[in-house]
Amino acid sequence: MTAPLMALPTVRIAVTNAVMGAGLAAVLTSAGFPLTQGAEEDVLIVDDSWLTDAEALADAPAVVALGSPDWAALLPELMTAGWAALPADATPAELLAGVLGAAARLAVLPPDQVGLLEDLEVAEAAGPSDITLTPRELDVLNLLALGLSNKRAARDLGVSESTVKFHVASLYSKLGVQSRAGAVARGIGLGLVSV
Repeated sequence: MTAPLMALPTVRIAVTNAVMGAGLAAVLTSAGFPLTQGAEEDVLIVDDSWLTDAEALADAPAVVALGSPDWAALLPELMTAGWAALPADATPAELLAGVLGAAARLAVLPPDQVGLLEDLEVAEAAGPSDITLTPRELDVLNLLALGLSNKRAARDLGVSESTVKFHVASLYSKLGVQSRAGAVARGIGLGLVSV
């Protein structure tokens, strides 16, 4: 005897870009997910336009946020239910996994953002400290915050790529993180990076 299939969660799409909304709807309906326009959804899909009023999401049963990597740090604080933080260009498979994971009360992140939460937890456990960065380390941290690669940062600073790599490794050590995203998040939290 086979186990009965679970019903797919009901999804409401609340994004500002109509083309993006139509694409999301097409992916979800082709996979059999029921869509709703009302507030009776199991999963709410939002975009970066919700960042200014993110607290409104706290009452949602589950949220899939598309766009900014900031969602990965924000949603764990807001949500008591499941959530997913995905890039705006998430593949259909990533979108479906995010919706199913959020509906199952899980936290879903793309692989390149998984370290961000671990770095934030380490940074929060370490608490505020008297971290002192050299002027060049501050320059490199600000370029990391802009999303520049080591090669591009080296070009902008007029130094070699290996020098930038050295400064990035030093930043990781001083800030107690293991990724670029973690360094930027920690830098923002310490007021070393302005956003």
